[in-house]
Amino acid sequence: MTRNGGFGEAFPPKAIAIVGVSRNEHMNHPGYTGALLLRTFREAGFQGRVYPINPKAETIQGVKVYPSVGAVPEPVDMAIVTVPAAAVPHVLEDCAAAGVLNVQICTSGFGETGEAEGKRLETSIREIALREGLRVIGPNCMGFQIPSVRMKMFQDVPLVQGPVAFVSQSGGHARMYLLQGPEYGIGFSKVISYGNAILMDATDFLEYLADDSETEIICMYLEGIKDGGRFAKLVSQVNMTKPVIIWKGGLTSAGARAAASHTGSLAGDRQIWDAFFTQTGAIRVGSLAEMIEITATIIHLKPTPQVRAAVLAAGGGSSVATGDVCAEECLDVPALSPQTITGLREFISLVNQSVGNPLDVPGVVSDVSSVRRMFELLAADPLIDIILLHLSAEFFVGPTHSVITDEQVLRFIRENPWGTQIAVAVSGEGHVRDTEKYARELREAGIMAYSSLRSACRALHRFAGYHQFVAESGGHAQYTTHSRMI
Repeated sequence: MTRNGGFGEAFPPKAIAIVGVSRNEHMNHPGYTGALLLRTFREAGFQGRVYPINPKAETIQGVKVYPSVGAVPEPVDMAIVTVPAAAVPHVLEDCAAAGVLNVQICTSGFGETGEAEGKRLETSIREIALREGLRVIGPNCMGFQIPSVRMKMFQDVPLVQGPVAFVSQSGGHARMYLLQGPEYGIGFSKVISYGNAILMDATDFLEYLADDSETEIICMYLEGIKDGGRFAKLVSQVNMTKPVIIWKGGLTSAGARAAASHTGSLAGDRQIWDAFFTQTGAIRVGSLAEMIEITATIIHLKPTPQVRAAVLAAGGGSSVATGDVCAEECLDVPALSPQTITGLREFISLVNQSVGNPLDVPGVVSDVSSVRRMFELLAADPLIDIILLHLSAEFFVGPTHSVITDEQVLRFIRENPWGTQIAVAVSGEGHVRDTEKYARELREAGIMAYSSLRSACRALHRFAGYHQFVAESGGHAQYTTHSRMI
Protein backbone atom coordinates (compact mmCIF):
# COMPACT_ATOMS: atom_id res chain seq x y z
CA MET A 1 0.00 0.00 0.00
CA THR A 2 1.37 3.41 -0.92
CA ARG A 3 1.68 6.24 1.55
CA ASN A 4 -1.35 7.86 -0.12
CA GLY A 5 -3.56 4.82 0.42
CA GLY A 6 -5.40 3.74 3.52
CA PHE A 7 -6.08 5.84 6.56
CA GLY A 8 -5.39 5.63 10.27
CA GLU A 9 -1.65 6.09 10.64
CA ALA A 10 -0.95 9.02 12.99
CA PHE A 11 -4.69 9.20 13.69
CA PRO A 12 -6.26 10.35 15.90
CA PRO A 13 -3.63 13.08 15.75
CA LYS A 14 -1.59 14.09 18.78
CA ALA A 15 0.06 17.11 17.15
CA ILE A 16 -1.92 19.38 14.82
CA ALA A 17 -0.76 22.40 12.83
CA ILE A 18 -3.50 24.87 11.83
CA VAL A 19 -2.29 26.74 8.77
CA GLY A 20 -3.83 30.16 8.22
CA VAL A 21 -4.63 31.36 11.74
CA SER A 22 -5.40 35.06 11.45
CA ARG A 23 -5.49 37.61 14.25
CA ASN A 24 -9.28 37.83 14.03
CA GLU A 25 -12.10 35.40 13.26
CA HIS A 26 -14.01 37.51 10.73
CA MET A 27 -14.69 36.21 7.23
CA ASN A 28 -17.22 37.26 4.60
CA HIS A 29 -18.37 33.81 3.51
CA PRO A 30 -19.51 30.60 5.28
CA GLY A 31 -16.84 28.28 6.62
CA TYR A 32 -13.93 28.04 9.03
CA THR A 33 -11.26 30.50 9.91
CA GLY A 34 -8.08 29.18 11.39
CA ALA A 35 -8.61 31.46 14.40
CA LEU A 36 -12.08 30.03 15.04
CA LEU A 37 -10.77 26.50 14.73
CA LEU A 38 -7.94 27.25 17.17
CA ARG A 39 -10.44 28.64 19.66
CA THR A 40 -12.70 25.60 19.20
CA PHE A 41 -9.86 23.17 19.93
CA ARG A 42 -8.75 25.11 22.98
CA GLU A 43 -12.26 25.44 24.45
CA ALA A 44 -12.93 21.74 23.87
CA GLY A 45 -9.78 20.77 25.76
CA PHE A 46 -8.19 18.87 22.87
CA GLN A 47 -5.87 16.26 24.39
CA GLY A 48 -3.12 16.76 21.84
CA ARG A 49 -1.03 19.79 20.94
CA VAL A 50 -2.10 22.53 18.52
CA TYR A 51 0.34 24.75 16.64
CA PRO A 52 -1.05 27.86 14.87
CA ILE A 53 0.75 28.83 11.65
CA ASN A 54 1.02 32.46 10.50
CA PRO A 55 4.26 34.00 9.18
CA LYS A 56 3.10 37.49 10.20
CA ALA A 57 2.29 36.92 13.88
CA GLU A 58 4.12 35.84 17.03
CA THR A 59 1.20 35.01 19.29
CA ILE A 60 -2.55 34.59 18.70
CA GLN A 61 -5.07 33.98 21.51
CA GLY A 62 -2.10 33.80 23.86
CA VAL A 63 -0.56 30.89 21.92
CA LYS A 64 2.88 30.93 20.27
CA VAL A 65 2.60 31.09 16.48
CA TYR A 66 4.98 29.48 13.97
CA PRO A 67 5.83 30.82 10.49
CA SER A 68 5.47 27.46 8.72
CA VAL A 69 4.63 23.82 9.33
CA GLY A 70 8.31 23.02 9.01
CA ALA A 71 9.07 25.35 11.93
CA VAL A 72 6.94 23.38 14.41
CA PRO A 73 9.29 21.82 17.02
CA GLU A 74 7.89 18.25 16.75
CA PRO A 75 6.55 15.96 14.02
CA VAL A 76 3.04 17.00 12.96
CA ASP A 77 0.42 14.24 12.65
CA MET A 78 -2.10 16.41 10.82
CA ALA A 79 -2.09 19.80 9.18
CA ILE A 80 -5.43 21.62 8.90
CA VAL A 81 -5.40 24.13 6.05
CA THR A 82 -7.63 27.23 6.16
CA VAL A 83 -5.76 29.60 3.81
CA PRO A 84 -7.37 30.92 0.59
CA ALA A 85 -7.56 28.44 -2.28
CA ALA A 86 -4.74 29.99 -4.31
CA ALA A 87 -2.31 29.51 -1.40
CA VAL A 88 -3.11 25.85 -0.76
CA PRO A 89 -0.57 24.35 -3.22
CA HIS A 90 2.28 26.18 -1.46
CA VAL A 91 1.04 24.94 1.93
CA LEU A 92 0.99 21.35 0.65
CA GLU A 93 4.62 21.68 -0.46
CA ASP A 94 5.49 22.93 3.04
CA CYS A 95 3.63 19.99 4.62
CA ALA A 96 5.46 17.52 2.40
CA ALA A 97 8.83 19.03 3.28
CA ALA A 98 7.94 18.79 6.98
CA GLY A 99 7.01 15.10 6.67
CA VAL A 100 3.31 15.55 7.45
CA LEU A 101 1.19 12.55 6.50
CA ASN A 102 -2.44 13.70 6.92
CA VAL A 103 -3.61 17.04 5.53
CA GLN A 104 -7.17 18.28 5.98
CA ILE A 105 -8.08 21.11 3.61
CA CYS A 106 -11.01 23.14 4.94
CA THR A 107 -10.68 25.72 2.18
CA SER A 108 -13.36 25.86 -0.52
CA GLY A 109 -13.17 27.32 -4.02
CA PHE A 110 -11.97 24.31 -6.00
CA GLY A 111 -13.71 21.94 -8.43
CA GLU A 112 -17.08 22.35 -6.72
CA THR A 113 -17.32 25.90 -8.12
CA GLY A 114 -17.45 24.66 -11.70
CA GLU A 115 -15.01 27.45 -12.61
CA ALA A 116 -11.84 26.81 -14.61
CA GLU A 117 -9.55 28.27 -11.96
CA GLY A 118 -11.10 26.15 -9.21
CA LYS A 119 -10.69 23.02 -11.30
CA ARG A 120 -7.08 23.95 -12.09
CA LEU A 121 -6.26 24.44 -8.41
CA GLU A 122 -7.90 21.13 -7.53
CA THR A 123 -5.82 19.34 -10.15
CA SER A 124 -2.71 21.01 -8.82
CA ILE A 125 -3.23 20.00 -5.19
CA ARG A 126 -4.09 16.45 -6.22
CA GLU A 127 -0.87 16.18 -8.24
CA ILE A 128 1.17 17.48 -5.30
CA ALA A 129 -0.52 15.07 -2.89
CA LEU A 130 0.12 12.08 -5.12
CA ARG A 131 3.72 13.08 -5.82
CA GLU A 132 4.56 13.73 -2.17
CA GLY A 133 2.55 10.90 -0.60
CA LEU A 134 0.16 13.15 1.32
CA ARG A 135 -3.16 11.81 2.55
CA VAL A 136 -5.43 14.72 1.71
CA ILE A 137 -8.89 14.99 3.28
CA GLY A 138 -11.07 17.47 1.40
CA PRO A 139 -10.84 20.14 0.18
CA ASN A 140 -14.09 21.90 1.12
CA CYS A 141 -14.57 19.89 4.31
CA MET A 142 -15.05 20.36 8.05
CA GLY A 143 -12.80 17.51 9.13
CA PHE A 144 -13.12 15.49 12.33
CA GLN A 145 -14.93 15.26 15.63
CA ILE A 146 -13.45 12.66 18.00
CA PRO A 147 -14.94 12.86 21.50
CA SER A 148 -12.44 10.42 23.03
CA VAL A 149 -9.59 12.92 22.45
CA ARG A 150 -11.83 16.01 22.69
CA MET A 151 -11.26 16.95 19.06
CA LYS A 152 -14.15 19.15 18.03
CA MET A 153 -15.54 20.08 14.61
CA PHE A 154 -17.86 22.94 15.57
CA GLN A 155 -18.06 25.23 18.59
CA ASP A 156 -21.78 24.68 19.19
CA VAL A 157 -21.90 20.88 19.13
CA PRO A 158 -21.55 18.66 22.21
CA LEU A 159 -18.80 16.09 22.66
CA VAL A 160 -20.88 12.98 23.30
CA GLN A 161 -18.93 9.74 23.10
CA GLY A 162 -20.53 6.51 21.91
CA PRO A 163 -20.40 3.69 19.33
CA VAL A 164 -21.60 5.53 16.20
CA ALA A 165 -19.35 6.80 13.41
CA PHE A 166 -20.63 9.18 10.75
CA VAL A 167 -18.79 9.67 7.46
CA SER A 168 -20.26 12.58 5.53
CA GLN A 169 -19.43 14.51 2.40
CA SER A 170 -21.49 17.33 3.89
CA GLY A 171 -20.21 19.28 6.87
CA GLY A 172 -23.71 20.62 7.45
CA HIS A 173 -25.18 17.13 7.80
CA ALA A 174 -22.34 16.22 10.15
CA ARG A 175 -23.16 19.20 12.33
CA MET A 176 -26.88 18.43 12.45
CA TYR A 177 -26.24 14.77 13.37
CA LEU A 178 -23.92 15.86 16.17
CA LEU A 179 -26.61 18.23 17.46
CA GLN A 180 -29.66 15.96 17.12
CA GLY A 181 -28.21 12.50 17.73
CA PRO A 182 -27.72 12.87 21.50
CA GLU A 183 -31.46 13.58 21.90
CA TYR A 184 -31.96 9.96 20.80
CA GLY A 185 -29.25 8.59 23.07
CA ILE A 186 -26.69 8.48 20.25
CA GLY A 187 -23.02 9.07 21.04
CA PHE A 188 -20.17 9.20 18.55
CA SER A 189 -16.81 7.52 18.07
CA LYS A 190 -15.67 9.45 14.98
CA VAL A 191 -17.44 11.99 12.77
CA ILE A 192 -15.68 12.68 9.47
CA SER A 193 -16.59 15.42 6.97
CA TYR A 194 -14.52 14.87 3.82
CA GLY A 195 -15.91 17.26 1.20
CA ASN A 196 -14.68 17.02 -2.41
CA ALA A 197 -12.72 13.81 -1.79
CA ILE A 198 -10.00 14.48 -4.33
CA LEU A 199 -7.89 11.74 -2.75
CA MET A 200 -9.35 10.14 0.40
CA ASP A 201 -13.01 9.23 0.08
CA ALA A 202 -15.70 7.27 1.94
CA THR A 203 -14.16 3.90 1.10
CA ASP A 204 -10.88 4.81 2.81
CA PHE A 205 -12.66 5.97 5.95
CA LEU A 206 -14.91 2.90 5.98
CA GLU A 207 -11.83 0.69 5.78
CA TYR A 208 -10.41 2.50 8.81
CA LEU A 209 -13.65 2.33 10.82
CA ALA A 210 -14.05 -1.39 10.09
CA ASP A 211 -11.17 -2.04 12.50
CA ASP A 212 -11.77 0.87 14.87
CA SER A 213 -12.46 -0.52 18.35
CA GLU A 214 -14.55 2.54 19.32
CA THR A 215 -16.96 2.09 16.39
CA GLU A 216 -19.82 -0.42 16.29
CA ILE A 217 -22.28 1.29 13.91
CA ILE A 218 -21.29 3.20 10.76
CA CYS A 219 -23.47 5.90 9.16
CA MET A 220 -22.62 7.51 5.83
CA TYR A 221 -23.88 10.41 3.74
CA LEU A 222 -22.57 10.07 0.18
CA GLU A 223 -22.80 12.19 -2.94
CA GLY A 224 -20.35 10.23 -5.07
CA ILE A 225 -17.93 7.28 -4.90
CA LYS A 226 -14.71 6.87 -6.88
CA ASP A 227 -14.40 3.07 -6.94
CA GLY A 228 -17.88 1.57 -6.70
CA GLY A 229 -16.67 -2.04 -6.86
CA ARG A 230 -14.21 -1.62 -3.99
CA PHE A 231 -16.80 0.26 -1.95
CA ALA A 232 -19.52 -2.37 -2.47
CA LYS A 233 -17.16 -5.20 -1.56
CA LEU A 234 -16.06 -3.44 1.62
CA VAL A 235 -19.62 -2.56 2.68
CA SER A 236 -20.65 -6.19 2.17
CA GLN A 237 -17.85 -7.32 4.48
CA VAL A 238 -18.22 -4.68 7.19
CA ASN A 239 -22.02 -4.91 7.29
CA MET A 240 -21.83 -8.50 8.54
CA THR A 241 -20.46 -7.31 11.90
CA LYS A 242 -21.08 -3.56 12.03
CA PRO A 243 -24.36 -2.18 10.67
CA VAL A 244 -23.74 0.22 7.78
CA ILE A 245 -26.43 2.89 7.30
CA ILE A 246 -26.24 4.91 4.08
CA TRP A 247 -28.01 8.05 2.90
CA LYS A 248 -27.19 8.43 -0.80
CA GLY A 249 -27.73 11.98 -2.01
CA GLY A 250 -28.11 13.12 -5.60
CA LEU A 251 -30.35 10.38 -7.01
CA THR A 252 -32.74 12.88 -8.60
CA SER A 253 -31.73 15.24 -11.40
CA ALA A 254 -32.07 18.24 -9.09
CA GLY A 255 -30.10 16.45 -6.37
CA ALA A 256 -27.39 15.49 -8.83
CA ARG A 257 -26.99 19.14 -9.89
CA ALA A 258 -26.76 20.18 -6.24
CA ALA A 259 -24.14 17.49 -5.53
CA ALA A 260 -22.04 18.72 -8.44
CA SER A 261 -22.02 22.27 -7.06
CA HIS A 262 -21.65 21.17 -3.43
CA THR A 263 -18.68 18.79 -3.61
CA GLY A 264 -18.15 18.34 -7.34
CA SER A 265 -19.46 14.75 -7.12
CA LEU A 266 -21.01 12.60 -9.82
CA ALA A 267 -24.09 11.26 -8.10
CA GLY A 268 -24.64 7.94 -9.88
CA ASP A 269 -27.59 6.05 -11.29
CA ARG A 270 -30.58 5.13 -9.07
CA GLN A 271 -30.80 1.58 -10.48
CA ILE A 272 -27.15 0.95 -9.68
CA TRP A 273 -27.69 2.06 -6.09
CA ASP A 274 -30.87 -0.04 -5.82
CA ALA A 275 -28.78 -3.08 -6.73
CA PHE A 276 -26.03 -2.01 -4.32
CA PHE A 277 -28.39 -2.00 -1.34
CA THR A 278 -29.92 -5.32 -2.32
CA GLN A 279 -26.52 -7.00 -2.64
CA THR A 280 -24.73 -5.52 0.36
CA GLY A 281 -27.57 -5.45 2.89
CA ALA A 282 -26.60 -1.92 3.93
CA ILE A 283 -29.49 -0.08 5.56
CA ARG A 284 -30.91 2.53 3.20
CA VAL A 285 -32.28 5.85 4.47
CA GLY A 286 -33.49 8.94 2.67
CA SER A 287 -32.91 11.68 5.22
CA LEU A 288 -30.95 12.57 8.32
CA ALA A 289 -34.09 12.05 10.44
CA GLU A 290 -34.42 8.48 9.15
CA MET A 291 -30.72 7.86 9.79
CA ILE A 292 -31.02 9.06 13.38
CA GLU A 293 -34.11 6.95 14.14
CA ILE A 294 -32.76 3.70 12.66
CA THR A 295 -29.45 4.28 14.46
CA ALA A 296 -31.29 4.80 17.75
CA THR A 297 -33.33 1.65 17.09
CA ILE A 298 -30.16 -0.39 16.57
CA ILE A 299 -28.59 1.02 19.73
CA HIS A 300 -31.59 0.74 22.03
CA LEU A 301 -33.48 -2.38 20.91
CA LYS A 302 -32.34 -5.97 21.15
CA PRO A 303 -31.36 -7.59 17.83
CA THR A 304 -34.10 -9.63 16.17
CA PRO A 305 -34.56 -11.05 12.64
CA GLN A 306 -38.28 -10.28 12.73
CA VAL A 307 -40.44 -7.58 14.26
CA ARG A 308 -44.01 -8.79 14.68
CA ALA A 309 -45.74 -5.83 16.25
CA ALA A 310 -48.79 -5.32 18.42
CA VAL A 311 -49.75 -1.75 17.59
CA LEU A 312 -51.90 0.19 20.05
CA ALA A 313 -53.70 3.23 18.68
CA ALA A 314 -54.88 5.75 21.25
CA GLY A 315 -56.35 8.92 19.89
CA GLY A 316 -53.90 9.20 17.02
CA GLY A 317 -56.42 8.06 14.41
CA SER A 318 -58.57 5.01 13.88
CA SER A 319 -57.18 1.49 13.90
CA VAL A 320 -57.89 1.35 10.15
CA ALA A 321 -55.64 4.34 9.43
CA THR A 322 -53.01 2.95 11.77
CA GLY A 323 -53.11 -0.39 9.98
CA ASP A 324 -52.69 1.35 6.62
CA VAL A 325 -49.52 3.09 7.78
CA CYS A 326 -48.09 -0.16 9.13
CA ALA A 327 -48.84 -1.94 5.85
CA GLU A 328 -47.39 0.84 3.72
CA GLU A 329 -44.13 0.70 5.69
CA CYS A 330 -44.06 -3.13 5.62
CA LEU A 331 -44.29 -3.59 9.40
CA ASP A 332 -45.63 -7.05 10.24
CA VAL A 333 -48.81 -6.65 12.33
CA PRO A 334 -50.13 -10.23 12.85
CA ALA A 335 -53.45 -11.28 14.34
CA LEU A 336 -53.23 -11.76 18.10
CA SER A 337 -53.55 -15.24 19.53
CA PRO A 338 -57.07 -16.28 20.70
CA GLN A 339 -55.79 -16.50 24.28
CA THR A 340 -54.57 -12.87 24.15
CA ILE A 341 -57.86 -11.63 22.71
CA THR A 342 -59.82 -13.47 25.40
CA GLY A 343 -57.68 -11.92 28.12
CA LEU A 344 -58.03 -8.41 26.69
CA ARG A 345 -61.82 -8.71 26.48
CA GLU A 346 -62.00 -9.41 30.21
CA PHE A 347 -61.22 -5.77 31.05
CA ILE A 348 -61.44 -3.77 27.81
CA SER A 349 -64.85 -2.50 26.71
CA LEU A 350 -65.52 -2.93 23.00
CA VAL A 351 -67.63 0.23 22.92
CA ASN A 352 -65.68 2.61 20.64
CA GLN A 353 -62.64 0.38 21.08
CA SER A 354 -61.17 -2.70 19.40
CA VAL A 355 -58.85 -5.52 20.48
CA GLY A 356 -57.89 -6.52 16.97
CA ASN A 357 -54.37 -5.73 15.82
CA PRO A 358 -53.89 -2.76 15.52
CA LEU A 359 -55.75 -2.23 18.77
CA ASP A 360 -57.78 0.92 19.35
CA VAL A 361 -57.84 1.40 23.13
CA PRO A 362 -57.99 5.09 24.12
CA GLY A 363 -59.81 4.21 27.34
CA VAL A 364 -57.01 1.98 28.58
CA VAL A 365 -53.95 4.22 28.41
CA SER A 366 -55.08 6.55 31.19
CA ASP A 367 -55.00 3.83 33.87
CA VAL A 368 -51.77 2.29 35.20
CA SER A 369 -53.23 -1.09 36.13
CA SER A 370 -55.00 -1.44 32.77
CA VAL A 371 -51.85 -0.52 30.83
CA ARG A 372 -49.79 -2.98 32.87
CA ARG A 373 -52.34 -5.76 32.35
CA MET A 374 -52.56 -5.06 28.61
CA PHE A 375 -48.77 -5.07 28.26
CA GLU A 376 -48.55 -8.39 30.13
CA LEU A 377 -51.03 -10.09 27.80
CA LEU A 378 -49.41 -8.75 24.65
CA ALA A 379 -45.86 -9.46 25.85
CA ALA A 380 -46.80 -13.07 26.58
CA ASP A 381 -48.28 -13.59 23.10
CA PRO A 382 -45.88 -15.88 21.18
CA LEU A 383 -46.84 -14.13 17.94
CA ILE A 384 -45.59 -10.72 19.15
CA ASP A 385 -42.00 -9.41 19.30
CA ILE A 386 -42.62 -5.76 20.06
CA ILE A 387 -45.43 -3.58 21.43
CA LEU A 388 -45.71 -0.23 19.67
CA LEU A 389 -47.91 2.32 21.42
CA HIS A 390 -49.14 5.13 19.14
CA LEU A 391 -50.07 8.29 21.06
CA SER A 392 -51.02 11.71 19.75
CA ALA A 393 -49.28 14.67 21.36
CA GLU A 394 -52.53 15.91 22.88
CA PHE A 395 -52.73 12.82 25.08
CA PHE A 396 -49.74 14.06 27.05
CA VAL A 397 -51.66 17.09 28.23
CA GLY A 398 -53.87 14.77 30.30
CA PRO A 399 -53.07 11.84 32.58
CA THR A 400 -51.58 9.56 29.92
CA HIS A 401 -48.06 10.94 30.19
CA SER A 402 -47.70 10.05 33.86
CA VAL A 403 -49.19 6.60 33.21
CA ILE A 404 -46.67 5.70 30.51
CA THR A 405 -43.79 6.89 32.69
CA ASP A 406 -45.15 5.38 35.91
CA GLU A 407 -42.47 3.39 37.71
CA GLN A 408 -44.52 0.17 37.56
CA VAL A 409 -44.90 0.51 33.81
CA LEU A 410 -41.24 1.41 33.31
CA ARG A 411 -40.16 -1.55 35.42
CA PHE A 412 -42.30 -3.86 33.30
CA ILE A 413 -40.84 -2.40 30.08
CA ARG A 414 -37.32 -3.02 31.37
CA GLU A 415 -37.81 -6.38 33.10
CA ASN A 416 -40.80 -8.25 31.62
CA PRO A 417 -40.02 -11.99 31.68
CA TRP A 418 -40.89 -12.51 28.02
CA GLY A 419 -38.25 -10.03 26.85
CA THR A 420 -40.81 -8.34 24.62
CA GLN A 421 -39.71 -4.83 23.66
CA ILE A 422 -41.98 -1.81 24.00
CA ALA A 423 -41.71 1.47 22.08
CA VAL A 424 -43.85 4.57 21.61
CA ALA A 425 -44.65 6.59 18.50
CA VAL A 426 -45.75 10.15 19.28
CA SER A 427 -47.54 12.11 16.57
CA GLY A 428 -49.64 15.21 16.18
CA GLU A 429 -50.63 17.17 13.11
CA GLY A 430 -49.85 20.82 13.73
CA HIS A 431 -48.11 20.00 17.03
CA VAL A 432 -44.54 19.38 15.86
CA ARG A 433 -42.90 21.04 18.86
CA ASP A 434 -45.12 19.17 21.31
CA THR A 435 -44.44 15.89 19.50
CA GLU A 436 -40.68 16.40 19.72
CA LYS A 437 -40.92 17.49 23.35
CA TYR A 438 -42.90 14.47 24.54
CA ALA A 439 -40.87 12.00 22.49
CA ARG A 440 -37.71 13.42 24.08
CA GLU A 441 -39.21 13.12 27.56
CA LEU A 442 -40.08 9.47 26.93
CA ARG A 443 -36.56 8.72 25.72
CA GLU A 444 -35.16 10.39 28.85
CA ALA A 445 -37.41 8.09 30.89
CA GLY A 446 -35.90 5.06 29.19
CA ILE A 447 -38.51 4.38 26.48
CA MET A 448 -37.60 4.23 22.80
CA ALA A 449 -39.80 6.94 21.26
CA TYR A 450 -40.28 7.92 17.62
CA SER A 451 -41.51 11.18 16.14
CA SER A 452 -44.34 9.54 14.18
CA LEU A 453 -46.00 6.18 13.62
CA ARG A 454 -44.68 6.08 10.07
CA SER A 455 -41.09 6.69 11.10
CA ALA A 456 -41.40 4.03 13.82
CA CYS A 457 -42.73 1.45 11.36
CA ARG A 458 -40.05 2.32 8.82
CA ALA A 459 -37.22 2.07 11.35
CA LEU A 460 -38.47 -1.20 12.84
CA HIS A 461 -38.90 -2.79 9.41
CA ARG A 462 -35.35 -1.85 8.39
CA PHE A 463 -34.01 -2.95 11.77
CA ALA A 464 -35.49 -6.43 11.33
CA GLY A 465 -34.46 -6.54 7.68
CA TYR A 466 -30.84 -5.88 8.56
CA HIS A 467 -30.72 -8.69 11.12
CA GLN A 468 -32.48 -11.08 8.76
CA PHE A 469 -30.00 -10.29 5.97
CA VAL A 470 -27.02 -10.83 8.29
CA ALA A 471 -28.42 -14.11 9.63
CA GLU A 472 -29.13 -15.46 6.15
CA SER A 473 -25.66 -14.41 4.97
CA GLY A 474 -23.88 -16.16 7.83
CA GLY A 475 -22.74 -12.98 9.54
CA HIS A 476 -22.97 -11.93 13.16
CA ALA A 477 -23.62 -8.34 14.18
CA GLN A 478 -21.23 -7.59 17.02
CA TYR A 479 -22.61 -4.31 18.32
CA THR A 480 -24.11 -4.09 21.79
CA THR A 481 -26.93 -1.96 23.15
CA HIS A 482 -25.62 1.05 25.04
CA SER A 483 -28.65 2.60 26.68
CA ARG A 484 -31.09 2.09 29.48
CA MET A 485 -33.78 2.17 26.80
CA ILE A 486 -35.37 -1.23 26.15
